[in-house]
Amino acid sequence: MKIAIICPNDFSIVNFCGELVTQLQQNNNKIYVISGIHGEHGEKTSGYYKDILDSWGICHIPIKYYRFFSITKDLRYIYSLYKILKNNDFDLVINIATKANIYSTIVSKILGVPKIVCCNWGLGVVFSENTNFKTKLIRYILIKLYWISFKLSDKIWFTNKFDYEWFIKDGIMDKEKSFLTKNYVNTNDYSPTIVDENKKLKLKEDLDLNSDDKIVVMIARMSWAKGVKEFVDSANIFRKKYNKVKFILIGPLDDGSDDSVPESYLNENQNHNNFIWTGFKKDVKTFYAISHLAVLPTYYREGGYPRGLTEAMAMGKPIIATDSVHCCGTIENGKNGYHVPIKSSEGLAGAIEKIITDESKMKRFGLYSRQKSLDEFDEGKIISQVISNIL
Repeated sequence: MKIAIICPNDFSIVNFCGELVTQLQQNNNKIYVISGIHGEHGEKTSGYYKDILDSWGICHIPIKYYRFFSITKDLRYIYSLYKILKNNDFDLVINIATKANIYSTIVSKILGVPKIVCCNWGLGVVFSENTNFKTKLIRYILIKLYWISFKLSDKIWFTNKFDYEWFIKDGIMDKEKSFLTKNYVNTNDYSPTIVDENKKLKLKEDLDLNSDDKIVVMIARMSWAKGVKEFVDSANIFRKKYNKVKFILIGPLDDGSDDSVPESYLNENQNHNNFIWTGFKKDVKTFYAISHLAVLPTYYREGGYPRGLTEAMAMGKPIIATDSVHCCGTIENGKNGYHVPIKSSEGLAGAIEKIITDESKMKRFGLYSRQKSLDEFDEGKIISQVISNIL
């Protein structure tokens, strides 16, 4: 079988779809990835992920991809998809993320692709609570386009049960052709022992951290809806009380988004000695490894189980998230972390203090996180469920 996976960029395939590719490659299936190239917008990674895809035996077909709405860029993207899909006789097309779910599904159906699968891992900032006219208009258009694409697709995979139930309840999607799983993490690749001591010591040295510093880490794009302000505010609160607690924020700027955090805001706060913004990093495991706690105070429309939490859990870390239904399923409150109110800097700082000042609790919560990730979010188990639904 000749299978195409269409997604935003090669970074997404390498970091989020390794097990999916592995299981799809069984029975001599040939896998093609149609995506943008991570690094073409400034990150120094161009070619890095392509080399990994080549080592997996995947044929990568690059395509120009723009994350946000643009009539001209979207039309070019649709035309490029049409040419690629027309020139290849795919048996199955798997679409990941909004534009692929909508545009590729329609194009694939027009070209007569035998089977089309949509993967919805979250609806994004457009579906977050926002009342401005532009956002409401785009959300309205997207709902109509989702209705069309989901009618044309054969299978639809959701990881957020609230989005799943909402789409069915509002008649946007047929329950019979859809299925729900949790999100997943590679519990072997993200494990408490995966990073050696020398790498951890080198990173601490590079960041000018002391051996007795306590580290709170957050990994996300620099979007306000991810809770960046609340994280920075918490660092400011802690600076007045605990000079040995450091806050490390990891992730790229969200250029092009109306919700983007300005670089000047991040740089200004780096003047404080307990806050570090690193920008994008290819390998985040070492940051998890040196941390004592991971947080994601998001009110973004996540896919139910954000990677910035499940990865930290797999590495045996306590976690904190908002009580948003779109991310709170990762936490058993008081067992592996805490829920905090949305947009509450004081609530986040208070929850961090409860954990970071209690060594016994940190250890207990971390062990529970690891076990919960093994029991509920193991990549191999969940992808097996997915494969059984789409093949």
